[in-house]
Amino acid sequence: MRYSVRAAMTLDEFGDILTGMLDELPEVLLDELNGGVLVEPGAKRSPAGRGIFILGEYHRDYHLGRMIVLYYGSFLYLYGSSRERWIAEMRATLRHEIRHHIEDRAGLRDLEREDLEDIRRFLEGEGRN
Repeated sequence: MRYSVRAAMTLDEFGDILTGMLDELPEVLLDELNGGVLVEPGAKRSPAGRGIFILGEYHRDYHLGRMIVLYYGSFLYLYGSSRERWIAEMRATLRHEIRHHIEDRAGLRDLEREDLEDIRRFLEGEGRN
């Protein structure tokens, strides 16, 4: 995927800032996140379609464990050259995915249902803004 905007930060800077955000968190929130927090260079679109980009995902895999992935390319596509916006959205996305992790450990799926409802609203043109 090609981008025509100037990136607010490089892939390396993205990773460094994300590491700093993780260092600010209480370690207990990351318990059992044995796959870590990874940065994927590319963008990811939702299978729901209509140009929905995925900023981050929580995964639980039998072989790889529990992990969070943030998609640098999705941030680039959506937020372009606004460094402040990138940082705010990175923080919000990280917290969102950590909530998925915490709920998964507790056997809850509340945030998954909220995410599906948000996608439904978006696709129906209601939005949540």
